[in-house]
Amino acid sequence: MTEDSLEECLSPHIRAETLRTNDERESKRVTEIHNWMLDELGLIKGDRPTLAGGLVLSVDEPRQLIRAIIVASSRTAERILRSSLGIVDEILPRREFDSLLAGDWEETVLGPLLGSAGFLTIYPDSVEPHFERIESALEAQREVPTEDATAEGYLYILPQVSGIEERDCLEAIIKRLVGELSNDTFSLESVAASLAKNDVPLPGTSVVEDAIEEQYDEYERQFETVRSLLAPPAETELSQVNVGKRVSVSDIDGGSEIGEAEREDLINVIATVSVHSKFTTLDLNFVTDRLDATPYELYQLLSGIPGVDCEIGNNEVIEFSTVPTQVDGSSLQEEYTTHLVDRCAAIQRRMETLSRESVTTLSPVASDAIVAQDYDSLSDGDVAPAYFSYTLVDPEALGEKKMDDYVGESRGLGREQARLRRWHENRPAGMRSYTAMTDRLFSLGLERDLDDKVLRIMTPFDDDTFNEYVSQIRSLLNQGFELRLLTRHTKEPWEWRRLQKNLLSEIKQHREKVTIRTYSRFKEHQRVTPDADFRNLGEFGIHGKVQTIGSPGEGATLLGSANFMENSYDWNPECGVYTERTQFVNAAIEFFDIVWDISSADELATERLQDISNRQLIPTYYS
Repeated sequence: MTEDSLEECLSPHIRAETLRTNDERESKRVTEIHNWMLDELGLIKGDRPTLAGGLVLSVDEPRQLIRAIIVASSRTAERILRSSLGIVDEILPRREFDSLLAGDWEETVLGPLLGSAGFLTIYPDSVEPHFERIESALEAQREVPTEDATAEGYLYILPQVSGIEERDCLEAIIKRLVGELSNDTFSLESVAASLAKNDVPLPGTSVVEDAIEEQYDEYERQFETVRSLLAPPAETELSQVNVGKRVSVSDIDGGSEIGEAEREDLINVIATVSVHSKFTTLDLNFVTDRLDATPYELYQLLSGIPGVDCEIGNNEVIEFSTVPTQVDGSSLQEEYTTHLVDRCAAIQRRMETLSRESVTTLSPVASDAIVAQDYDSLSDGDVAPAYFSYTLVDPEALGEKKMDDYVGESRGLGREQARLRRWHENRPAGMRSYTAMTDRLFSLGLERDLDDKVLRIMTPFDDDTFNEYVSQIRSLLNQGFELRLLTRHTKEPWEWRRLQKNLLSEIKQHREKVTIRTYSRFKEHQRVTPDADFRNLGEFGIHGKVQTIGSPGEGATLLGSANFMENSYDWNPECGVYTERTQFVNAAIEFFDIVWDISSADELATERLQDISNRQLIPTYYS
């Protein structure tokens, strides 16, 4: 794996994590950290996977292997996890868990690693161990001989790099790479732990290619041998010896290690050679398979039978020199011939399998599935609609009369009107007007049963545009919603009266559910009197335009440059964003709420706004 390919492999996971958290991660930095961790766990050596790393790449569910490898790579990890198993309650106090971590490396790397691997869920004040995963990883630490673990690792990896899946072919190639295969059964987690602990390298493609080529040559030799047995020579040098009796099962000295059925099979083999002298050379596998015996065990049995003299050659055949004349057994000619034909076909099939396969580099088997799980784990609020919100003069929405008044007799404004109309007809799908998005945000509260029934509106200025949405706001209040309105304090009295007329008077039966606060400050603290010149006070205050409804996981937000005014909604070129994405809504609410909290001193009772004096409102801190 090169750094570029690793970065490419990680990019879908980085995108999923960015969607989940809205926290952008630099791909190069993530790759560097990931590469370092792979090296720490013994999954790579230089820029190549180790055999343990190859095993992780080759299985459908690698995470349980990675957990076993983490424990195998760190005695401290094993100690911490064993300590976690000893807790009485299912939750471990965070301070107790932190006491198990000694030094910066364990605190900053090992602790979070155990959490990200799924051994623990770490909270600010507690830690929840996942006992089943911990016990499985600890159980995997039992000793597995390196040779056996290596063979098991190859058994899973070779199909990925060569495409060979036939078990006999795989086992034959693995024997060439590591020696004899063990008959014991090992869990994949134990194999992975042993490979990582012993730093077993992954063989290069040339090593595997050589093993495949050598095994092909061996199959070719076997094929020629078996084919020659199917067409034996007419003349043989076999001698038949008269031992003075019919040789039978009772002449086989096998003790209790060979059963009656196996004794009969062996006598039948001798009978077959005695009757059909062309079978003076016999396929060793035919006999050892029937008796479930090793070549040496078979030779000892044959040597004890009267009149039998034979040798077992390196080419897997039994060469008989003499056999008894009279044998109390049945000929196996038909079965033996069928065996040779089947074995020829099987060897030829394996040769064809090896001849058409080429060795490639490893590619992760589970990568696509893990990426899919990453995206499946995202909540609806992580992947939610987002629109570029805008206002631009829309001839269709404003109507013929308004546009006639706007264009008048100006040819230039007429061309502008036509161009605007074409743009609105062909605008991109990702755009929605401020009016449409305000309507959607309010409708969200009416169409869904939201848990957090709060409508937040931050707008420095407003006019009778509120009157166009007052019906929806009233319906929201009827359903138990609370309206929080943030604005500026320096409006002229007539502007407050306009708010009273367009909004407050229309929802007067729900005034207890409406709270209005203002936020405005001066850069230098000073007392303000009613006759002060507000132009020289160095004022700053509400300038943002934000609307939110509901909580982050269920609601929406609309923000941008548009005030809650006719110009902003119908005429000015304005732009902003509407989204229902959880992280974005959460950030908007957090921002609104901090301004809301610090402006609590300037909350205006709705009763006070019924009788507005002919003066500007002064911030509490300065009046």
